[in-house]
Amino acid sequence: MQSASGDASVFVFRMWRRDLAAVEWEPGPRLLVHLAEDGSAVPEQLSWVTRDGAESALAFAPDMSSCFGHRRAASAHLVQVRGELEGHEVFEDADGVHGFEFTTETLGKGWHPAGRLRFLIDDGEESPLQWAAWRDRSGNAYSVGLWKPGWSGESEEFVVSGLTLKRSSANFIGYRQPAGQAPVAYRGTLVEPPEAPLFEEAREPVAPAEVPAGTPQLPLIGSVPLVRTDFSDDEAWAAASSQVTAPRQVFDDDVFTADVEPVDDIRFEGLTAAQLVQLVPPDADWALLVVADKATMESPERHVLVVDLDEENLGQTFRATPPAIQEIENNLSIANMDWEEFAGNVDENGIVQPML
Repeated sequence: MQSASGDASVFVFRMWRRDLAAVEWEPGPRLLVHLAEDGSAVPEQLSWVTRDGAESALAFAPDMSSCFGHRRAASAHLVQVRGELEGHEVFEDADGVHGFEFTTETLGKGWHPAGRLRFLIDDGEESPLQWAAWRDRSGNAYSVGLWKPGWSGESEEFVVSGLTLKRSSANFIGYRQPAGQAPVAYRGTLVEPPEAPLFEEAREPVAPAEVPAGTPQLPLIGSVPLVRTDFSDDEAWAAASSQVTAPRQVFDDDVFTADVEPVDDIRFEGLTAAQLVQLVPPDADWALLVVADKATMESPERHVLVVDLDEENLGQTFRATPPAIQEIENNLSIANMDWEEFAGNVDENGIVQPML
């Protein structure tokens, strides 16, 4: 990875923590911070969450000599934190900690290049970063949600239709708000060596499966179908369909909804993904199907099956929680993200969770 510059641009703070009822401060791990979009930027406020659920928030002195804030551990234990500037380090050599460099884009009438973002937040804890939000001295605000299997301790490999695939890309999505302006969608891709392949093996479409005689096509509707294929539990179906179609509030004020319509027809009972893709009407303009199957009815979180309808990946699947369908459908339907960006972002149980 290239350095942000040859300068020592990483702020290194010596940190202390204190319980709310305590008087004395106890030493804590050092904090390393570097946030720069095409140049060095001085943060004014910074918040971040790690994969284990720990939350931290800090404000910095105008001269960056100190910081103060709070931290809530994954156990929900809340402490005050403060820090004093100890020195600076070079981005590429920051105490053996590796920062990230992204090529970024913002959304206007389509996605447009927005330069490079160099990013390092290391609080000395073992859990990797999940998202961060900050405001710099110029009044520019950012929020980024990070994802890559390796950052969360998951495997860099994943299996689709019996093939073992490997992802080498990492990404973020979020917003960027220049001072005094409205926020815009913001995304980035990790800068990596160009020879790193996205996949180690070629993908193959799922082989067609025989459909029972007399089975009708799926109804030609404008929304992506949520097809019920298991009829063992009406209450579970009602809960799953309600959760999939429920509006989701993202950030503070933005509310998004999956453009999905439940299809409750017993003639589709027991059908597999390979069979359902053959029942898609020729005039349908769907990027995916969502299926509520037996596993959905038996799962406490009602995870559903997502089926790709793209010709290159036809019939490939992954499972996702109902809240994640909003992000999946909204992005795949407008080709804002690729299938692999979701299929390669499963949790330890093989389920895609919401990114935001």
